[in-house]
Amino acid sequence: MSASSRGIRTSIGPRAARLHVGAGKAGFSTSAGPLTYGTGLGGRSRSHAPRTSLTALERQARAAEKAAEYEAVGRVERALLSAHLEEFTPAAAPVLPAPTPVDPKALRDLLRRQAGEHIPRWKMRHRSTARKQADDRFPAALREETTHRADEHASAQAAAEAEWARLTSGDPATVIAALEAAFEDNISPAAPINSTGTAATVVVSFPPPTVVPERKQAITPSGRPTLHKRTKAERNSFYVRALASTVLATVKETLAAAPSVKEVTILVVRQDPDTHRPEDYLAAIYAGRFPRERLATLDWNQVDPVAELLLAPGAMLHRRGQAGDVLPLDLAAEPELAAVVAQLRADL
Repeated sequence: MSASSRGIRTSIGPRAARLHVGAGKAGFSTSAGPLTYGTGLGGRSRSHAPRTSLTALERQARAAEKAAEYEAVGRVERALLSAHLEEFTPAAAPVLPAPTPVDPKALRDLLRRQAGEHIPRWKMRHRSTARKQADDRFPAALREETTHRADEHASAQAAAEAEWARLTSGDPATVIAALEAAFEDNISPAAPINSTGTAATVVVSFPPPTVVPERKQAITPSGRPTLHKRTKAERNSFYVRALASTVLATVKETLAAAPSVKEVTILVVRQDPDTHRPEDYLAAIYAGRFPRERLATLDWNQVDPVAELLLAPGAMLHRRGQAGDVLPLDLAAEPELAAVVAQLRADL
């Protein structure tokens, strides 16, 4: 028996076969002359694979989160600033596809089914006679169906051509209908409110400056992507660029959908729940006219959207202070536009 800091330990048995128990792990030893052999008893100790520390996992998760946020900010920025680069297919004279040819086998089978529809199956002779009569009617039925489809196609083509004639001649109702259809899938809602045939007025709803991400993409001195907070001036500048891109995209789409329109008047309104004045909850923030001939000369890959926004005839954009806040327009001298805004407020 022995005592140590680990506790009491006892050795039992002769020197040739001795068992050790007590504090520590049980063991066995044997001695023969000057040699002694010993071994521990019990199960094998299990080795553990090295574990990643919680701090390392947190760092990895945070890095992935930052990368995702960086990419998300980039996607929003590109969407807001590239709307004017979208290409819109110009409206063209309609050419309807040829009518679907009649399937002879399907028509023959239909005639046979109809002929035997009310004849019991056990009346084989009657069913055979009905089937022969259906086959006799088949050539005439094929001609009739072919002629019917051709007539329907011709009628639809004539209607489409008449619609095209009204659109190209500037029929106001037709122009407005064509623009409504074109604007259905727009990210920033737009609606035509007036057309004289050669001119159209379109209202665009644009969100408040909160649409601009608070942070922007940047690069650290070591070359890593990161996000920096935008100043108020930077945010307002970005907001105007996004506004200009949306306006030009709407003008392009209007001119593509309505060939008779030579000039587009754009009125941009926004709903701002953070405004300090109730009358500014829905207010106009931009107005301008865009002639077709001017836009036809632009290189859209090189154009400065803000410059085009400000150079448009009758352009109205009110900004204030060094930060360049975009404020509601004073439409006292524009009774027609003021009436549009008043009607929009009434419809809320």
